[in-house]
Amino acid sequence: NIKPELDKLKVDYSIPDLPGGTHPHSQEWLAIIDKEVKSTNKPIILVGHSLGTRAALLYLDKFEQPVDTVLLIAAFNNDYEAGRKRRDGKYADFFEYPLNLEKIKKLAKRFIVMHSKDDESIDYNQGVEISKELGAELITYEDRRHFSAPENYTYVLDVLKKMLEW
Repeated sequence: NIKPELDKLKVDYSIPDLPGGTHPHSQEWLAIIDKEVKSTNKPIILVGHSLGTRAALLYLDKFEQPVDTVLLIAAFNNDYEAGRKRRDGKYADFFEYPLNLEKIKKLAKRFIVMHSKDDESIDYNQGVEISKELGAELITYEDRRHFSAPENYTYVLDVLKKMLEW
């Protein structure tokens, strides 16, 4: 669990519960992200994992709210047509249109993508592609799969510490 580690670092953070389970809806997620981002005047590091990577970029695209840094873990590329078909269309409203990546790039000072070559859910090449399109730093792992295992939080924490200059 990353929360106790973030507490030790004495950083402000929010890890909201995003509703929907296996049938999430982008509008609900984006409203929650917007509320959290606008609840502080401190620099924002927007972190997304898996479908949350698409939500983070959708948020920037729709709300045009500048943030300091965006960290995408096991990221989707911008192929919205393929994305709509994932999970038998259960994620379709996250993939209604291609994101305006040129606009999005201007809304954060820095983008980082973490992706593992053995990711069984989102192909590594999607992470490579979105990192190139965003001008992001790509951090490649060989054996972290989809970063879903509990012990993978340490890899995310290491990247966050470097970002925070700890």
